[in-house]
Amino acid sequence: MDAKITKKRLGHQLSYDWIKIAGTCVLAVVILIVLFTSIGTRPTAGQTFDLYTLFDVRFYADGLGSLEELKEKDALSYDIQKLNAVEVTRTGYEDMILSTRFAAGEGDVVISSDVGDKFAEDGSGALVDLSGLKEFLYAYRVNCMWLGTDGKGWAFDGEYEADIPNYFAECAAYLDTYFPGAGYCAAVTSGVFSPLDTEAELDEEAAAAGFAERMKGDKRYKTEDQKAQGVKDEQARLLNLRDAFVKVWNSVNTNGAVRVRQTQFSADVNGDGSVATDGSETFTWSFAFDISGLEGIGNIVKTYAEGSTGNVTGSREGLSLSVVRTGTSKEPELRYEPFTLLAYFVEECNGGDWQTYHDATGEESA
Repeated sequence: MDAKITKKRLGHQLSYDWIKIAGTCVLAVVILIVLFTSIGTRPTAGQTFDLYTLFDVRFYADGLGSLEELKEKDALSYDIQKLNAVEVTRTGYEDMILSTRFAAGEGDVVISSDVGDKFAEDGSGALVDLSGLKEFLYAYRVNCMWLGTDGKGWAFDGEYEADIPNYFAECAAYLDTYFPGAGYCAAVTSGVFSPLDTEAELDEEAAAAGFAERMKGDKRYKTEDQKAQGVKDEQARLLNLRDAFVKVWNSVNTNGAVRVRQTQFSADVNGDGSVATDGSETFTWSFAFDISGLEGIGNIVKTYAEGSTGNVTGSREGLSLSVVRTGTSKEPELRYEPFTLLAYFVEECNGGDWQTYHDATGEESA
């Protein structure tokens, strides 16, 4: 029998068996992908930090920087495994993008601009075109955390009912778990401001127990050395969160560098040509931090909204940060990363000065 391999015979073989060969290669690739996916640690919703800029707000230059850079500067904790920085622009699909992402449990913070309001020409003072911030909040305020400095939540009884918790009070209660005797929650909800301090002592045993419970099954912590390092990282995370929370709370209550933006306006929402007199089209909201007073924030994000003084080069006017309350609802440990992000912004963009607020004209106020 002539079994010699020739070019002709090899060509015939490949012409009949190429599908089998290709299929085998594809199967091998699929098996490898499944293997690596199954043995790897997939970030949870809480371990993925999603930051969206909205409409006329854009990242400037390198924007936030890499996840590792943010971790090194304590802007985000060791437990954040993935960073998504997304610019949501006016393409006609922005509502679909936001609603889909929020419904999927995604989203941590949204940076928008409170610039671009247009008023009715009849002198009524009614808004006929909303700024990016107001437009976002009108549609998605129930997806945001309430930032009332009285420590109380917010009840919405419009088309549907929603009770939105107070972000400061929730974080304060969480910190009280690990800093016994600090009384953060009682102070925040008392209705009378008194500066918080960072002298409360961390309960290291409680921190270690909380870490062990949360990291069950996490493939990053298999050996005793890995677990010991994880406990140290957890303690550092809690101390960093405490410091950031206290600084933000003290700042928003003293008109410091970071403030709560009080959004007050009336708008012809139903388009009937007038503003309802029953209050249904008049709004007073505290759903965003005012970060426009941070002098160097324009090195990270800028607004190009119509009506801003820097339409071509961008400016920091009206820049506001809203905290989304979706993805980390079942992971309270990672729900408060925006506080450390705000502390990072002050350090990087205001030279660590929590007292000086730079308004859009460049003037300073304390």
